[in-house]
Amino acid sequence: MTHHDIFDSLTRNAFDFLERGISEFDKSPKYSVIHFCAAVEMLLKARLMKEHWSLIVSKPDQANLAKFMAGDFSSVTLEDARARIRDVAGEDIGDDAYNSFRALANHRNKMVHFFHNGLDSDDKAKAQIVAEHCRSWFHLHRLLSRWNGYFHDFGSEITRADRAMKGHRKYLTAKFKALKPDLDAARKAGNAPKTCSACGFGAAIPDALDDQIASLRCLVCDHTETQVELDCPHCGESVVIATEGYATCEHCGEAIEPEHLADALTDHDAVHIGIKDGDDRWEPANCGNCDGYHTVVRRGDHYFCTNCFDIFDGIEQCQWCNENNTGDMEFSFANGCGHCEGQWGQVKDK
Repeated sequence: MTHHDIFDSLTRNAFDFLERGISEFDKSPKYSVIHFCAAVEMLLKARLMKEHWSLIVSKPDQANLAKFMAGDFSSVTLEDARARIRDVAGEDIGDDAYNSFRALANHRNKMVHFFHNGLDSDDKAKAQIVAEHCRSWFHLHRLLSRWNGYFHDFGSEITRADRAMKGHRKYLTAKFKALKPDLDAARKAGNAPKTCSACGFGAAIPDALDDQIASLRCLVCDHTETQVELDCPHCGESVVIATEGYATCEHCGEAIEPEHLADALTDHDAVHIGIKDGDDRWEPANCGNCDGYHTVVRRGDHYFCTNCFDIFDGIEQCQWCNENNTGDMEFSFANGCGHCEGQWGQVKDK
């Protein structure tokens, strides 16, 4: 069996667990949680497989190919899987996604180690599980879309799971109806609820940063996200992008990336005037959280990263390379920033 065969088998097994996790929910919510969580973890491990098979082993330095091929090894934890995807593949899955997967794993652990009496008939507990499923699938679906180059052979499985999740959300209908007074009150206060990207209900209350950027929290599933509204750089139609700066236009199918958002969100006139007046705070900045290069743009008194969608109160200049960055640049002359090694790095290379 080749490495490709193992990747293919692992990924197909993951989607089998995912479909079981969705379909078994009504009759066996406990096993639904266990299977759904297993699917998430297997797909993250499949991504690691595309870097190197040893990254799936809990201790890569002790990895043995023969034992790996025979399935005789301890696999990586969720926390370590995130760290290796970030440090080896250079792709952080993000705090929101990790926290969602972690919450699902914690729920799974309770299901495995403790008996939940009456879960099959506990509508409140079942609604919580569906909410966790919705949040986790939202983030997992986005990752699979970002990793399309690795998972392109599984498009039908992804579409089938997404379709099944839409039916899965019917368990949250009662909660959505019960929230009508709260949603009406928010609407009257000028905070008209928007459609939640995770559960699909119009229950996400916006907290606007400005006319294009808003943070939202869904009252139904507790999903939180930041949305950016802009005109597609390819077709000109209005689109809404959530959570991160990578998306596909629903109108023309073209890819939208952080540099497109940076251009759309930049006040070019203000930048021109600011630079002319010697105010370099209007120039593009680098993100200290995601290491995005020139992905941070100024929006009034705030700074917004078009890659990871984090919002900052200010930026600082690297004392060595003079690049604008988010984060603390106090020791940057010696240590550098995310895009330079500082004085120590230059001395070390000599």
